[in-house]
Amino acid sequence: HTLCIQSENGKIKITTSKDTGGQDIMFRRLLTAILLVVALPVCAQYNIKKVMEEGRRTLDMGYYLVSMDLFNKVVALKPGNYEAWFLLGKSKFHLEDYEGAESDCGRAIALNPYITDIYELRALCRIMEEKYDSAAVDYTSAIELEPNNREYWFNRAYCFYQTGHNDIARQQLDYITDKWKDFHEAQVLLREVKSGRKPTRKQDRWIESRRKRFTVGKDKWTLKQPAGNKPTELKLK
Repeated sequence: HTLCIQSENGKIKITTSKDTGGQDIMFRRLLTAILLVVALPVCAQYNIKKVMEEGRRTLDMGYYLVSMDLFNKVVALKPGNYEAWFLLGKSKFHLEDYEGAESDCGRAIALNPYITDIYELRALCRIMEEKYDSAAVDYTSAIELEPNNREYWFNRAYCFYQTGHNDIARQQLDYITDKWKDFHEAQVLLREVKSGRKPTRKQDRWIESRRKRFTVGKDKWTLKQPAGNKPTELKLK
């Protein structure tokens, strides 16, 4: 047999012709292997998009174990897909696996450090684990990308308060309440800091309200990215 591989209109065409002394079984096996190699990238790309769609759907419906399994399949095939890592972390966050979610967000940030939502989710994971110093670092990164987001400023001040850095927390809250005069929660926290009282479980209501912001909604599927930072759009890979 002789083997001929041609490209016609973007498609691969493989033909064989008989040659004396050839071994038919060997050529059949070779032909099958080539067809699998050619077809696999196309099938994998199609399957990943379908799995991502199904993962979003199940995450939106609250089937977090199912969505986690689906996004695990995506990152196994395409470890460079930062959105899949983020949504995997989001699934784990809802399952209260904060350590696992924190790790997945770290993978997403390493792939694309320009998405504020990822920093915010990792910061919330760290707060739930009482890693307030690390959470403050994440909020600082988010503020650098989106300086007019008052939630990031407030949450960072809250982390400073939790770690006993009352002077820094007070300075931050003075700035916040001056810039956003209708920010009631910041005003309440500022009074707490000025009173000199140590943080209590009372403040958990603020973090719980922010945790609920990650109740899945379709508006979160397109990860927000500040203008002027690259890459400029989210692509499934």
